[in-house]
Amino acid sequence: MFGKEKARVANRVAVAGAGVVMAASLFLGPSAEAAQVEMSSSLNPVGSGARAAGMGGAFIGVADDATAASWNPAGLVQLEKPEVSVVYGYFNRNQSYNSSTHPELAGSDNSMDADGINYASFVYPFTLKKNMVVSLSYQRLFDMNKELKGVNFDFDLGGGSTLPTTTTFRQQGYISSLTPAFAIQVSPELYLGVAVNIWDDDLFGASNWESTSTTRGSGLLGGLPFSLDSTDHTKSKFSGYNATAGFLVNVNKLTVGGVLKTPFDARVKQTTTTTDNLTGSSSSSTGKSTLEMPMSAGIGLAYRFSDVLSASLDGYWTQWSQYAQKDSTGAKFNPITTNPLSAGKPKDTFQARLGAEYLVMSGKSVIPLRAGVFYDPEPGATGVDDYYGLALGTGYTWENYSFDVAYQYRTGSKVTGDLPVDGVSSDVSQHTVLASLIYRF
Repeated sequence: MFGKEKARVANRVAVAGAGVVMAASLFLGPSAEAAQVEMSSSLNPVGSGARAAGMGGAFIGVADDATAASWNPAGLVQLEKPEVSVVYGYFNRNQSYNSSTHPELAGSDNSMDADGINYASFVYPFTLKKNMVVSLSYQRLFDMNKELKGVNFDFDLGGGSTLPTTTTFRQQGYISSLTPAFAIQVSPELYLGVAVNIWDDDLFGASNWESTSTTRGSGLLGGLPFSLDSTDHTKSKFSGYNATAGFLVNVNKLTVGGVLKTPFDARVKQTTTTTDNLTGSSSSSTGKSTLEMPMSAGIGLAYRFSDVLSASLDGYWTQWSQYAQKDSTGAKFNPITTNPLSAGKPKDTFQARLGAEYLVMSGKSVIPLRAGVFYDPEPGATGVDDYYGLALGTGYTWENYSFDVAYQYRTGSKVTGDLPVDGVSSDVSQHTVLASLIYRF
């Protein structure tokens, strides 16, 4: 977000007078064609579902319900009946800022929340000499909702001059995929699966977001009074394709699973209308860029101690060093900081997740008790930002119906957050609630 603010301040400073044009160069961020892509949820490409969330997301080696296409498509072949599922999610994020160089940020804490359908699917098992399954699912993978209710920040113009500003920012939308998947039981011990993720806003209109950002400020430039009051309204669309491939191997009570998500180039189209609130003048521009999405891979272990007790462990690597945004000239930027990629690439991350499930049996009904912990780092402005979390979940299964609910808490201390600026860090806490309903025919 502050990549855009740097560019806006630069443009206003440039027209204030030739004497301060050189100061404008201090703020230049990415080009308009490569405007920053703001995400509020975890950047890591994990799956969905209340059952998996209740186990801390340690689900690669389990993957035995309708959400398997988002975790490990090989697990779909474990389903014996056709079923439909829907997942509802609520997300809350709170952020406070730390800075010894920008004390004006004190009191600029922010919070936001969002909710909606997180996942929906239809699964159909069949047999053609071997057990097979096809499925079609919809998933909101990246949450783009974000809100800053007033961030105070002093832009350094050089020569001892600063421009105090206050910025408000609101963004709404999601990056979602439509995913057909196929799984086959190759042998009693080996399952294979593949899914194709279609990220195409033009196809089904679910990978887009809108943002509105207003920056106000006043000060002295070259000894002359200067004021800034400008609003950007941006509409963005995201399109692309990639694949997810996975396997499961059963060895007695142990199941080993693996998953690979291929890298892909996403097309991002952004139309921005900029309004100078002091003069009433406005201008619009449309830019296209390519967001180079990284490859990721994970391995999971699931062990069943008994018919009612199981545990799982996942490790997951994401090649964020290949994450870049490229404009039409071929120039590449770091999407985290908006700086040229030559100034530093994002760092790869490795996440770890541990979960357990205990089943309370009562006649035809089952009540699961779930818990999990996880380490879920993100690429930051200067390295890897550490995030940790815990999860709890339960549910109720009766005949053909399964209802599950889960809560996750995720927190990071002194992380990059919304302000990828030198000398500024954030304390972030996130709360997620997921509720799933599955019906088996």
